[in-house]
Amino acid sequence: MSKFASTRRAFLLSASFLPLAACATKPSSPKYTLSPRGDKLVWLIQTTGRDNMTAPEAFALMGITNEGRDIPVRQLADDGADGRYVVNLVNIRKIHEFVFQRRQGDVLILHSADTAFKRLQSVRYARNGKPTIITDTAFAERDFQQQIAFWFDRIPGR
Repeated sequence: MSKFASTRRAFLLSASFLPLAACATKPSSPKYTLSPRGDKLVWLIQTTGRDNMTAPEAFALMGITNEGRDIPVRQLADDGADGRYVVNLVNIRKIHEFVFQRRQGDVLILHSADTAFKRLQSVRYARNGKPTIITDTAFAERDFQQQIAFWFDRIPGR
């Protein structure tokens, strides 16, 4: 048998296994989207939260709009030592987003974040006023960290 024929047979034999290799099982991808904690908080809100509609003004400043109508959210609320904490699960843009809010007297402090807990925008909303974007990033980040720490303590199996 010539060297050419044996090389050709080896090539044809290896080519016949290609379809089998394509069907081989791939390693399973992780079940979380951006962060395991984010997925756990989504699960907690979906299983224990309640459906609600929120006013669109503050959410519009954060880039979350529903053509001027109220925003549908799944909401979870709890009282902390320093006020009422609420986390909203928003799915307006076909992705999960969180809006954390905390009441401090007559002012609501709201933060939008992705499921990796990256703060996207922060808004202050006075009871008898209009919402305004928080430009003090140090204050916004500190309050955001405090709010997510509150909810991290409530995530089961953290």
